[in-house]
Amino acid sequence: MTATALAPSRASGPVDVFRLHFVQRAMLLLTPPGIMLVVFVITAIIAVVFWRLGSEPGSAEWVANSRNNPAAIWALPGFFGWIGVQTVSLTFPLALSLGSTRRAFVAGTVLTHIALSLYVTVLLLLLLGLELATGHWFFHIYVTDVVVLGSGDPFQLSVTAFLGTLLVLSVGGAMAAAWVRFGALGPTVLAAAAVIALGIVAIVVVPVFDAFQPWWLAVAAVVAIALAVAGQYAFLRRASAR
Repeated sequence: MTATALAPSRASGPVDVFRLHFVQRAMLLLTPPGIMLVVFVITAIIAVVFWRLGSEPGSAEWVANSRNNPAAIWALPGFFGWIGVQTVSLTFPLALSLGSTRRAFVAGTVLTHIALSLYVTVLLLLLLGLELATGHWFFHIYVTDVVVLGSGDPFQLSVTAFLGTLLVLSVGGAMAAAWVRFGALGPTVLAAAAVIALGIVAIVVVPVFDAFQPWWLAVAAVVAIALAVAGQYAFLRRASAR
């Protein structure tokens, strides 16, 4: 069944756009835990391989190596980058045909991205709770209690998961909006501008790198999200509904 067939009769406001995006709720809500299940299985297989090679589960070396596993944070962005693109490129023409304004569409899309980011955050928090309660899945398997997610700190995991997911979704949405507005050249130019901007930021930050604080990344993510959302609206204001 197509999204058009399932779509509400009108999509005039942000909440209507939100509902329109969630027509494909099964894909949006079931894919992330499915990805995490695959990550868990692969991580468990690797843990068993190292155990068979002579590593001791629970030893200091085992814990240190396991906590450097970045699989949980690298597995999800590809899916959410694609979702960020799809929520704009495929839904924008349909939303306008159902009565949505461009501003309402962007607001509803941002609302959708925030809801998905909260969902992923809650999912990872639940997995962290289970991981800690079971002694790391009864075999010292580290999936969410890893350095990149705060080494078991629920607050750091929440901030990282929420901002990271929202950033990927927002950037994907901005890229799609650039494509809707300018065609294939739009995302290319936008990506080049982003790379140049990141290079300039890196040049500025290098002299003060010794004073680096983790919260700098959170601030940078918030700024990047705000710019991506502003870009979506700026591009879609004059984009044709194709």
